[in-house]
Amino acid sequence: MSASSHNHHGIGSLFCLILLCIHIGIFLLLCISGYGCLFHPDRHPWLVSAGLAFGPVLLAYCLCSLLWLFLRPRRFLSSLAGILVCGMPVRTYFPLNITQDDMDASHIKVVSYNVNDFSKNDALRRAEIFDFIHSCDADIVCLQEANYLPSERRMMDSIMSPWAYRDTTMFYFNTLSLYTHLPILDKCIVHGPDSPHGAVIYRLKKDGDTIVVINCHFFSNSISGDDKAMFKDVVKQPAREETKSNIHYLARKIDEAGISRAHQADALLEYLHLFSHQPVILCGDFNDSPLSYVHRCLTSVLNDSYTRGGNGPGISYHEAGMYFRIDHILCSPHWDVLKSKVRSDIKGSDHYPICSWLMLK
Repeated sequence: MSASSHNHHGIGSLFCLILLCIHIGIFLLLCISGYGCLFHPDRHPWLVSAGLAFGPVLLAYCLCSLLWLFLRPRRFLSSLAGILVCGMPVRTYFPLNITQDDMDASHIKVVSYNVNDFSKNDALRRAEIFDFIHSCDADIVCLQEANYLPSERRMMDSIMSPWAYRDTTMFYFNTLSLYTHLPILDKCIVHGPDSPHGAVIYRLKKDGDTIVVINCHFFSNSISGDDKAMFKDVVKQPAREETKSNIHYLARKIDEAGISRAHQADALLEYLHLFSHQPVILCGDFNDSPLSYVHRCLTSVLNDSYTRGGNGPGISYHEAGMYFRIDHILCSPHWDVLKSKVRSDIKGSDHYPICSWLMLK
């Protein structure tokens, strides 16, 4: 063997060793971000922001696996075991389903949408929001941040006239609204850890059954416009000197908010246990990913309709370079999930609406 070929072999081996170390490190991060939701944020608050990193970490792991396919095919096969180990969070984050498009009249369509004050400062976006709501043909529409002025009440009643039954609940400048074709029997308000956030529990009459519908908005991360600009800088220029401190600042904000959301979810779970024998639909802006404690807490008794009936990551928040699925529709085992979809073509708000088609078993 010549000296040049020996050097080439040595460099190749060193590269593979470095890649292996990087891949193992990424795998550990994948496990932490995927399974961190098993722990309460009270004890491990840093796992809140770690869960939001699952998507990029999964992408990095897959790219490393593809490199092995060209360099060492056997290593590629072994890297697939890492995907299997994280199979549950991968399935939750990036579901793949065969959905039903032909549905009979027995199903109901549910829409959950954070309308961001109906984009009141942008007439075109505001019109797009109203057009979608008016044409969505849903049996149940749950809106978050659905704030409007008292002088706009007549206009709102006109826009929402297709739904015979309506209710609006304000949590200190954060309004939760329900519009439905089903008679509203009663409601219960569940206050969150702060006045702007909470949940409203309704009992609706469907044929001869009573179903429970919950509209909720979990504690916000309170990411300001300056914070969003900071995040954009981190993404675009990760090598900047202040990047590390900026990441720590943003992560700390998210982690602190995650603790409040966890307590809100714990309180809501107690109510869900009371309705264990009734069909339940829970809609809302969780301000948290599918791999969060909040999501895991609630899906301990409910099913995620998007995981069971959607395809892909289902990004629902899309502003300032932040792309996350934080809007969810959950349902009790009484329901079959026929299909779920995030309407990424509706850009009037900083959130996309999420739609689910459900049928009582």
